[in-house]
Amino acid sequence: MSPDILIIQDSNGYHLLHGYLHLAMALNDSGKTAVEVQDYGTVTVARTRDGLVVEEDGKHLPLLPN
Repeated sequence: MSPDILIIQDSNGYHLLHGYLHLAMALNDSGKTAVEVQDYGTVTVARTRDGLVVEEDGKHLPLLPN
């Protein structure tokens, strides 16, 4: 987990606010990485052919831009 990646969660979903390049580098090896979400906990971010998603309870939710 990298403190340089800032993702928040609100009623619209998950938003990547800071650290896109750090996230891209973390996803290079396996295509998945764990990220700490403020006031929520740890989530798994994965790279798919449809873009970046947050895996939560067996669902894939899009990682929205700021």
